Amino acid sequence: MKTGLRDKYSSYIDLVLVGGGHAQIQVLKSFGMKPEAGVRLTLITDVLNTPYSGMLPGHIEGIWSDQDIYINLVKLARFAGARLIHQSVKFINTDTKTIYLNNKIKLKYDVLSVNCGAAPDLNSIPGAELYAVAVKPISMFLNKLPPASAISGPVCIIGAGAAGAELALAFRHRYGASADIHLIGRSERVLPTRSRHASQLLTRALKQNDITLHLGKAVSRITATDIHLFDKTKLAYAHIFLVTSARPADWLSDLTVTKDADGYIQISSSLQSVSNKHIFAAGDIASISGHPREKAGVFAVRAGPVLCHNLRAFIRGETLISWQPQRQYLALIGLGNGRALASWGAFSSAGHFWWKLKAFIDRRFMQKFSALPVMSESAAPLPVLARQMGRVSEIPDAMFCAACGAKTGADTLKAALQAACEMAEDAGADPNYLPHQTITTDQAEISVPAGTRSLSQSVDYISQHVSDPFCFGRIAALHALSDIFVAGHQPLSALTTVILQRDHEDLQANDLIQMLAGSLIELSRHQTKLVGGHTSIAEYAGLGFAVTGMAAKPQAQVEPDKASGMTFDLLLTKPLGTGVILAAEMRQLCAADSYEDAVTVMLQSNFQAAQIIAQYPQAVMTDVTGFGLARHALNLTQRVSANGVTLFPETCPFITGALSLSAKGVQSSAFTANQHSLTDSALDPHSPSAKLMFDPQTSGGVLAAVPQTQTRDCLQRLHQAGYSHTTVVGHLSDRPGLQFTKETRAE
Repeated sequence: MKTGLRDKYSSYIDLVLVGGGHAQIQVLKSFGMKPEAGVRLTLITDVLNTPYSGMLPGHIEGIWSDQDIYINLVKLARFAGARLIHQSVKFINTDTKTIYLNNKIKLKYDVLSVNCGAAPDLNSIPGAELYAVAVKPISMFLNKLPPASAISGPVCIIGAGAAGAELALAFRHRYGASADIHLIGRSERVLPTRSRHASQLLTRALKQNDITLHLGKAVSRITATDIHLFDKTKLAYAHIFLVTSARPADWLSDLTVTKDADGYIQISSSLQSVSNKHIFAAGDIASISGHPREKAGVFAVRAGPVLCHNLRAFIRGETLISWQPQRQYLALIGLGNGRALASWGAFSSAGHFWWKLKAFIDRRFMQKFSALPVMSESAAPLPVLARQMGRVSEIPDAMFCAACGAKTGADTLKAALQAACEMAEDAGADPNYLPHQTITTDQAEISVPAGTRSLSQSVDYISQHVSDPFCFGRIAALHALSDIFVAGHQPLSALTTVILQRDHEDLQANDLIQMLAGSLIELSRHQTKLVGGHTSIAEYAGLGFAVTGMAAKPQAQVEPDKASGMTFDLLLTKPLGTGVILAAEMRQLCAADSYEDAVTVMLQSNFQAAQIIAQYPQAVMTDVTGFGLARHALNLTQRVSANGVTLFPETCPFITGALSLSAKGVQSSAFTANQHSLTDSALDPHSPSAKLMFDPQTSGGVLAAVPQTQTRDCLQRLHQAGYSHTTVVGHLSDRPGLQFTKETRAE
């Protein structure tokens, strides 16, 4: 059967992947190895580190480390050239092909692929939602897994299939011989979907490990102290883990596609929805018509190559291939102590060989996504697909005007501004601070409130460093507003400069809407109105703001003579490391948790911190941005008649992974220029922590020089306000220049 998008779209295809499951990570790698001309790839995921389920029991047992079992979706998305949207889905409108995210932002798709797994069915047992820990999603389960020292009573596992039995055995080796472990199953035997011999071998292993079995017993309810069974018996517990039936994600119930009786997407053998050819699905979220199967990760893994092929074929208008999950497959179930159970139809066996085979298969699969090749060829330009499809909407290759001719079209700008305002308001922005949609000029009139004694202005511009345009818009706005915050002023208005990547007009418009909406959210939250701006087109996207602030009363200024003789501590409200982490991310060297932490840091506003510090009349402050901590600290000396700065690099707060990246020699392009500030040092100036003193920061923290007598009080107030990383990072001194030391000042 011939199918595809021919004659449906004008210039490009938006392929959106929802979820980073075992099938779609293969799609990402495939598109990284061989980009598809004319396709913009987007990954939406609420988890940046996705665990491989096959290695979970070994991880619990202590065989596999975090690094062994997690697939870094940040790295994989960068390799694939995909936009990474770190959000969860709220609703998908299949009529308009619109995805609504939980942060109220909307994304369009042409082709949608879903591989996000299933959610735990905590409603299947009364009380489970309150007292039980579900094994899925795995990341959440691992976060709630108690350490060995915290086990103080019976550990009960509900669900006696392969996953439940593996978990019980892994717990035995994790928590030791003294742990009281119980396995509860509705069926009369463990592993009810496999042969009786396999069940007998697994039962033997469970009993040898002193796992108490409660088989043929269904749970009626769970209370704060007991598990109640339908046979009227009850079991006391300290910890409950649920390894029973799952259910589709909540948003799937409103998805207007054909589903099976359990609510999963009904797909054909081509992994395509039986009712909507623009939607594909794989893994636990999908149900193949005529081929009932248990929910097992092996099927998602084996569906991956088929999904890769058929997504490409559908876009190209080529024939899709069929796939049927085999009725019999080799199941390898860990038994602990380097042993595993093998089950295939009537065959079953247990021993060390099967564990070695399982470990080999698991490591080989993970190696595919940890050791990504460096690609020498870049993606074909977007217009290629348009030409193949008989379309004429192309980016002109010649005579591109890089001056005023590079402006975004007036109609595009007007429509984008309107859409961005609507999106921002839906996401909670105050409409009183949204721009007039009739803005037609680059200049703006500013209404200054009566009684304003002084104004301040600042301008900042940053290139796009996160692929999510909405998130980038928020960061860029906060980065620019921060200068006004640390001046002790209230931001009043802003002008923007938006640089859009040279691309098709509809892609540009989409990115413009997202960036503006993100920035409007933060401007509105800080009572700042966007009053105008300018758009342009270049090879790389970026966003900047010129912000005007006001002071309602004269600002207290520290005179040099008043500051002389005083000792000033340096307080920093945010951890350092955005520069080195973003540099690492561009090189596919960044851990997912480092990237996530860096984005969280950049999205924290400095407004409240600046307000707190401003209440100390003799304190002075700045924000740490492109020049790095060292240079910004030296700049503060001029404001209090100090001669130099002593920094404590070893006690500075750092974003997760920043120190290790610095130790490996990863650094931002601005590092060398910033390091020219270096003078004498009691600490190795080339140590990982010392080098991070010159790391350029995006939306960095507030750096304040506070009289030492007020340090403790200021620290306490900042911590209470949510700036939990605030630390004394040095002090101002009479010694000229910059020094590093291992010494710290008591906080």
